[in-house]
Amino acid sequence: MNDEARLRTWNTYQAAWGPVGEDERRRLLEQSVAANCVYTDPGSRIEGRDALMVRIGQTQLKFPGAYFRNDSFVEHHEQGLFRWTMYDGIGRVFVKGESFGRFGEDGRLVQATGFFEVPAARV
Repeated sequence: MNDEARLRTWNTYQAAWGPVGEDERRRLLEQSVAANCVYTDPGSRIEGRDALMVRIGQTQLKFPGAYFRNDSFVEHHEQGLFRWTMYDGIGRVFVKGESFGRFGEDGRLVQATGFFEVPAARV
C-alpha cells in the first residue's frame, strides 16, 4: 500500500466524522477502519468500530455539521501523521490538531489517536 492509498483511507475515515447519515457513516468506517480498531483522543478511549460509530454520533450531536480537512500528511512503515483542521457546521475554523494512524495489513486503520485541545460546545 502506498501513501496515496493510505491518504484515501484516512480521508474516508475523516468523512465518517462529518455530517453524514448513520448508514453512510457505517459504510465509510467499514471501508477505512478495522472492526477491532482502537481510537483515543484527550477525552476518550474507544475500542471497536461499533463503539466508534457511537462516539462519532455524540460528536455530531455536540457540534452539529462539524467536518475535517487535512492540512498535511506524512507516512512511513504503515503509520501516518495527519495535521487537520475541524470546521463547524457553517465553515468556521473550530479546532486544529494532529492525529496518528496505524494501518493494518488490509490497509484499514487499526489505531487512530487524536491530539488537540478539546473545544467548547458552540451555541
